[in-house]
Amino acid sequence: MNLRLPALLLAGLALAGPALANHFELEAYDLRKCLQWSITRVGQPVRLPAYRAAKARARGGIDVFQAKADLPEGGSLQKFGACSYRRVRGKPVLGCVPALDFPLAGATFVLANDQRFRTATVLRCSSGCDQKIPDLVYELNDDPRSSEAVQEREERARGAKMRRACAGLR
Repeated sequence: MNLRLPALLLAGLALAGPALANHFELEAYDLRKCLQWSITRVGQPVRLPAYRAAKARARGGIDVFQAKADLPEGGSLQKFGACSYRRVRGKPVLGCVPALDFPLAGATFVLANDQRFRTATVLRCSSGCDQKIPDLVYELNDDPRSSEAVQEREERARGAKMRRACAGLR
């Protein structure tokens, strides 16, 4: 009986380890609608039809993702999609299934050549790209070496295109 407890504990840690390591946040800018999206994996089920539609498409390594954005006129948006985030040959690849009302639906993103931020990894759209899909997605990194001033400066730099394109709305 005593041998089972350590085995169960190790099995639980093995299952929980990937879940804890999978927490991350993505950031994307929609220049057409002047929205800054914050995108994360959904941890708990949500009682909304959009969540259920995304959950129905999330099979075999695909997770449900939630995108939130504040509207320029006030209020906020919340959308759900089904995406896969994995590493291929050590490089991140983000792919989202099509036909859902989600800011990244149907697109695939790979590591961009230009990595100019310490606090974010830049992913560029490689397929499924159209005028509705953001060109770049930023995976936000916790860099303990970066001061708050550096983080704020890089966040302003990531959002500079949107501020210029949407200056009249804000």
